[in-house]
Amino acid sequence: MLFLAFIDVFAQEREFQIWNLNNACTQLTNRMTLGVKEKMHFTPGTGQVDLVLGDVSVTYDVNAWLEAGVGGRLMYFRNENGWMQEKRPMLFGDISGSYHLIKLDFSNRIEYRFFESGGDHFRHRQMFTVEMPPFPVSWFSVYLAEEGFIRFDRQRLHLARVYAGTRLQCSETLDMKVYYVLQKQKNSAVWFTSDVVGLNMYVSF
Repeated sequence: MLFLAFIDVFAQEREFQIWNLNNACTQLTNRMTLGVKEKMHFTPGTGQVDLVLGDVSVTYDVNAWLEAGVGGRLMYFRNENGWMQEKRPMLFGDISGSYHLIKLDFSNRIEYRFFESGGDHFRHRQMFTVEMPPFPVSWFSVYLAEEGFIRFDRQRLHLARVYAGTRLQCSETLDMKVYYVLQKQKNSAVWFTSDVVGLNMYVSF
């Protein structure tokens, strides 16, 4: 489905964006973690911020390879009618493992999207990530990932992304990602392409 999304492009007005995500989490128990996240999308071509969001989540380590959790998100995004609000309860489960130096992660999220203008719907988000160190150091690694969003209505797959980036383990409590994203988003049966450069910061304590 992702392959078809990337070759079925009817319009090619490419947009460039800069993303920033900041995430802080703390251990509530040996298995339970509380996380707080904020994210912003900025479009240099218009000089405007087009999306801001914040969410809170609680995750539980079921075992060594499975993590499950719940969360809630409040998001504001800009469209032709101005700023719109979205509220989103979320339920997710992440499966992770490793093979030698290669780390694998498959995350899934079921969410219900509430909009001010109506059109509420369920959506499934999945992301598969492969990460490995290119050099014999523990603080630097590179990764590739694909991400897809499937609505539980007639639109089905409407947003797909491919990531390529690096992860830097700055300290025991801080690590960061610098990455590029090729994004395809469907609007009225037409796929639009965006190029994204992003910076993510993660703090744990």
